[in-house]
Amino acid sequence: MFGTLNLSLTGLNAAKTAVDNVSNNIANENTAGYKKRVVQLSELEQTRDTFTGRGVNATSAYRITSQYMYDKLISENTKANYYTKSAAMVGNVESIFKETDDSGFSSDINRYYQSVENLRANPTSLVYKSALQEQGTILVNSLQNLYTSIENHQKNEKTELYSNIEHVNDTLKQIGILNQKIQQYGESNDLLDKRDQLELELSNYADIDVNRDSQFYELKIGGEVAISDNTVVRTLNIVEENKLQKDEFNYTKFNAATNKTDVYDALKYNSDFTAKTIDTNDVVTYKLNNEFEVSVTFGESLTGDWDNDINTADTTQTVDSNNLTRAMVLKINANANMKDLVTAYNGDYSIDANGNKITNNSKDNFLRIESKFEGTTNKFDGRITIQKYDSSATPVLESRESIYKNDSESNKAQSNVYLSINEKEVPIKSGILKAQVENLSSESTTNKFQVYLDKLDAFVQTLSDISDKYIKKSSGEYIYGEAASDESLGTINSIGLFSGSNVKTLKFNKNLVNDLTQNKLDYLASIQWKTDLSFEGKSQFTASSEKSSLLEFYRELKVDISSDKENIDFSQETQSSVKASIQTSYDQLTKVDKDEELLDLMKFQAAYNANAKIITAIDEMIQTLLGLKR
Repeated sequence: MFGTLNLSLTGLNAAKTAVDNVSNNIANENTAGYKKRVVQLSELEQTRDTFTGRGVNATSAYRITSQYMYDKLISENTKANYYTKSAAMVGNVESIFKETDDSGFSSDINRYYQSVENLRANPTSLVYKSALQEQGTILVNSLQNLYTSIENHQKNEKTELYSNIEHVNDTLKQIGILNQKIQQYGESNDLLDKRDQLELELSNYADIDVNRDSQFYELKIGGEVAISDNTVVRTLNIVEENKLQKDEFNYTKFNAATNKTDVYDALKYNSDFTAKTIDTNDVVTYKLNNEFEVSVTFGESLTGDWDNDINTADTTQTVDSNNLTRAMVLKINANANMKDLVTAYNGDYSIDANGNKITNNSKDNFLRIESKFEGTTNKFDGRITIQKYDSSATPVLESRESIYKNDSESNKAQSNVYLSINEKEVPIKSGILKAQVENLSSESTTNKFQVYLDKLDAFVQTLSDISDKYIKKSSGEYIYGEAASDESLGTINSIGLFSGSNVKTLKFNKNLVNDLTQNKLDYLASIQWKTDLSFEGKSQFTASSEKSSLLEFYRELKVDISSDKENIDFSQETQSSVKASIQTSYDQLTKVDKDEELLDLMKFQAAYNANAKIITAIDEMIQTLLGLKR
């Protein structure tokens, strides 16, 4: 009888524990990361002489979860956040380019060419000259505002990136602390829930991989270990790398006989490695940013530091085929405008103990030009042209030629950002950080910001080029731009209305409006109707595959931005749906269902009452026995 009483007491305790668990579940229904608990009931071990059993034990309350579904949720959550962040960034840029019927860059460029047409119809009008000066300035300001606005979004993303990295590192530290507590106190449900929630938080920012072995917890970010041996935490760092632009005007060819690469000076050799013919009166010109230029005439006397040694006196040499490249180096480095932007070298250099760059100046090597500053904001455009004349006392122009840097031998200005752990790059594959990093690295093929900035620069380079020089053929047709003109004979007409090779360097030289003749105005007016302009960065090459008008190129840029936004939005919606589906299934499994809990409450309340009735019955039986004894 007393055994039965003890059995019922175990039932009461088990039911009470179960009711307590239900109460805890309901109380934490809306607690972030909380997974519902289920009380584990087990029969007490029987002994040989207790064939009816010893009752029930509420051994523990365990979490309802699925590690497979949770890891899948983490993975899909990372992807969803990548697209969400990407969509937000492109959306910010898209808003910059929004226009109305009478405002925006499209309207600005139309008003500019309308002012050109007005002045063309009345070239002496001071009113129309003033209007053109105003509209040209507005056009430059509008382009630079677009460019700066995109750059500002980049800067904001960089600021946010640093904040996000700080948050990620703090989260990693919190996981390390939780793991320490788990080691001390065991795998309690609340600690495991908190750790899961922190892991899910991390997955917003980057792809993670977790080994949750009770003896060895390990968490990787982008494949690199961030937490090892449960509590050893390695911080995630941001690395900014700015590279300077370097133009090498050369051609390279592997020499099988010497097993070395031969370098050919582009000022003296053609791209097929045949020698150029440069002789008396020929003029070689280097132009920087379509604004500043220096020229070297074959046969001129030039005084300067030919040996690149400040300790020796300047000497005078006659420019010939042996020193043409060094003469160009001297001219570039002596130019008041250029020397603040770039430095020219005679080929490759070594660096001495004092940090000086030493070149071999006993002969011409090749023209090497470096930016004086690092990063994409300090990129430049350099162009070399050769005008060939006959050797007569009154030189007659015979041909023109353009030389561009060999792209494979030159470095672009770069501003790159990447993440590292223990000085090792972390190649994150998805998440918020992935979206930010790839749009802050100029060499990233998926950098939308850089694509849009480059297209604005391409627009400016073409606008500046075709507004600078032209040739009018006998047929009345025009040859547009400096490079196209340099490939043709005829009188090159200089305008110089716009200068600069990118948005940063773009200028509208409004004072030159007063010098515009009827012929120049006729040419400028024709630009707006030209539909086969090249925007590939090397001026008006006939082989260019990307041809359109100025206005159409800009409109195509707007379309590209909207198309990018639409594509990312589609990916974001798709990925969010995948994540939401997994989230729903996971929540159905792990989240507290109040209706289910109330049913459990009634079930365990009934069990409690039943066990209480048994105890009451036993009590009555005992009272009966005691009554019999009296």
